[in-house]
Amino acid sequence: MLLGITGFLIIFIMVFLLLKEKAIPVSVFVCLPIIGALINGFSISEIADFVTKGCSTVWPMAALFVFTVTYFDLMADVGLFDKVVEKSVKIANGNVTGVLLAIFVIATVASLAADSPSTYLITMIPMLPIVRKLKIRVTSAMLVTCMAISVMNLLPWGGAVNRACITVGIDSAVMWKPLIPVQIFGWFCALIAVFFIGKGEKKRGAGKQSEHDVVDTVALEIDEEAAALKRPKLLWFNVLLTVVVFVLLFTTDLPNYFIFMCGCVLALVVNYPSVPMQKERINVHAEDSLMSVATVLSAGVLVGVLNNSGMIIAMADMIIDFLPQALGPYLHLIFGFFGGFIGLGVNPDPLYYGLLPILIEVMANFGVSAESVAYALMIGGDSCFTLSPVIAGTYMALTVSGLSYKEHMRHSLIPLWILGLLMLGFAMVIGLVTW
Repeated sequence: MLLGITGFLIIFIMVFLLLKEKAIPVSVFVCLPIIGALINGFSISEIADFVTKGCSTVWPMAALFVFTVTYFDLMADVGLFDKVVEKSVKIANGNVTGVLLAIFVIATVASLAADSPSTYLITMIPMLPIVRKLKIRVTSAMLVTCMAISVMNLLPWGGAVNRACITVGIDSAVMWKPLIPVQIFGWFCALIAVFFIGKGEKKRGAGKQSEHDVVDTVALEIDEEAAALKRPKLLWFNVLLTVVVFVLLFTTDLPNYFIFMCGCVLALVVNYPSVPMQKERINVHAEDSLMSVATVLSAGVLVGVLNNSGMIIAMADMIIDFLPQALGPYLHLIFGFFGGFIGLGVNPDPLYYGLLPILIEVMANFGVSAESVAYALMIGGDSCFTLSPVIAGTYMALTVSGLSYKEHMRHSLIPLWILGLLMLGFAMVIGLVTW
């Protein structure tokens, strides 16, 4: 009982402190779980073991942050995105909805890899300057991106479906096929939402500049120091290098951090052959990645303690024990309904490997199939995972967008949750989820 109560307190206090901006994620993720583990009688050596296991799962993401942030900062330095901005602004012609639609489509295609950090990089890096020039709120651009990611994450190689299939014991391709209509429905719901978001942005004054004004502003906002870093003669090398990086991301099993590591080194050496200049560029961009890396590693502490101490399982047992008996046959729907909020505080591994098996066992007593339970938790839990403070990809989103966690959460939580509920409702209507 104490273990479960401690887990809930950690989650509630963590979310409260982050939303109120009373603490930075690094301090919250390290202090709260360690204090909670000590309260429950775990020794320092046991806690250290939990931390080691947790951090071992996130260090590749930390490495990815270092090299992706540096790589795209370098590409911005050399002027790779200048032409992209100009051309995109001309195509959108100052149309706010057109820009948001472009973001949605790019995020959808990028999400085919089912890798949210890469999607943020591919989508937000080139589009963010346009968003700012047209005075579109960055929070709205991030919401559009997250809606695409949430829908596309239900692919058979996505994290939710993969983990659920392992638990249920069904091939991911077999389990995914019935989900296709739900994904299509969710994608069109998100597409409709993009038009409403665009309309709302226009009402707030976005897109008031003319095409000529926007392009001129892009051209003028380059100071002498920035101009000295441009490499127009190496444009095609940088374009080709970036294309190769993304092709490798989509077509190979090479670790993402390794791909960006190699790309970063090549970009640095070719564009800035001088060793002092290379050191200067790395030092300049180190600040951008340092906090993100620290946050990711500290998130490993949180995940490691919650998962390996048994707090997640204890929390699930408490929820099931305290629910009224009359709600038993609908327990999977309740978890699906609140899945978006559960996913905010629970890492996908304990969610699908810890909570889902318990839920399946309970629902078997009411004649509900394991597949139906898995679908309900997948659709509901997947809706808000892009906002989860215990998932490293969230901090990639905050890094590339420049948003605070509070800004991102306040603007996107309810729309993403509603999108998930619409998809869950559609799954119930077509009989995919028993009700």
